[in-house]
Amino acid sequence: MHKKGLRAKPLLLVEALATRNDSGLGNMARLFTDGLRRLAEKADIKVILRESGGYRPSYPCETILVRPRPIRFWTQVAFPLIIRRLAPDGVLCLGQNLPAWRPAGRYALAIPDAGPLENLGWATSSHDPYNRRWLTRMAPKADSILTISGFTKLRLISLLGIPPDRIQVVLPIRPSSMNGGLDAMSAQASQGSHPQGDYFLSLGNLEPRKNFPGLIAAYAELKHRRSDAPPLYIVGHKAWGHGEIQAAIARHGLSESVRLTDYLSDADRSAHVAHCLAYVSSSLYEGWGLPLFEALALGRPAIYHAGSSQEEFARGMALAVDCGDPGALSRAMEALWTDPGERARLAGCLREGFGKRLAYDLEGGLSAALSPLLGL
Repeated sequence: MHKKGLRAKPLLLVEALATRNDSGLGNMARLFTDGLRRLAEKADIKVILRESGGYRPSYPCETILVRPRPIRFWTQVAFPLIIRRLAPDGVLCLGQNLPAWRPAGRYALAIPDAGPLENLGWATSSHDPYNRRWLTRMAPKADSILTISGFTKLRLISLLGIPPDRIQVVLPIRPSSMNGGLDAMSAQASQGSHPQGDYFLSLGNLEPRKNFPGLIAAYAELKHRRSDAPPLYIVGHKAWGHGEIQAAIARHGLSESVRLTDYLSDADRSAHVAHCLAYVSSSLYEGWGLPLFEALALGRPAIYHAGSSQEEFARGMALAVDCGDPGALSRAMEALWTDPGERARLAGCLREGFGKRLAYDLEGGLSAALSPLLGL
């Protein structure tokens, strides 16, 4: 008898290799994996994780630990062999690793943003000519696509020609069952280390679309007007935009005022966010904008790029600025630093409206999106 016929509940196999906290893909993979708790009441779930990674799901489920090296060989050979051996009813690919050879079953692919399809060399790394070809060829073959914002859904429809009903939006908001939700974020922040005194903060891998040279230029204008401006901390892995950012710091003579921290632990990252004077999301392109969301969830005054996907949750509760204009960004940073009335206004908007965002049911969204994949 086929393995599926022996199971009391359908089986969902989850590929969750990308679970570090230093990328949008990694944060989505963590949140979606933890958000499967409710679906686990109706289905058996097996999660494939890196043996060397520190992340483990927050609810009881079977984990399969692997060493996916080299990654493309693992994706196209080892991963399909695991699928063939387990014969799951559905496969959820959270690392954008939909294999070319797909044993029988139904497949859902999670895509955090359409960056690889948008502008090679700006939105993506030097590896993404491959990723662009892969997404163009393979994403339309998935039975279902999960993404994290209405903005990204529209871009995927436009760039890949996928029918709207095959793309489900599931917001990457931390579920309340995930170790206490927002309370856990606050508790985690209390355990981490952070700079003393006032400071501006921005988070993201050091890559071109994050617009960190533009942020540094804006900060330089502020520093020119006010030499006592608080320092700027940029938290993120040293990716392919690192050299350009270092050059911008040197060009503006800001080596004592702009601090690049590189990768931080979850606790230190949360502590940096919780204690900053203001959070600046200078990024020109986001799939959704989880760091900004976390900053707002922790009550920090913030700035984001006007017209970006971040408006789906930040409109009216943070300053919308053309972050491609250093002068405009500089003035907004100065306002959040020097104008207590503006900070109080944003704080009031957060108290009034942000609870509706936090109330989003991630577990319910994932259960609704994946149940058809499992025949539920």
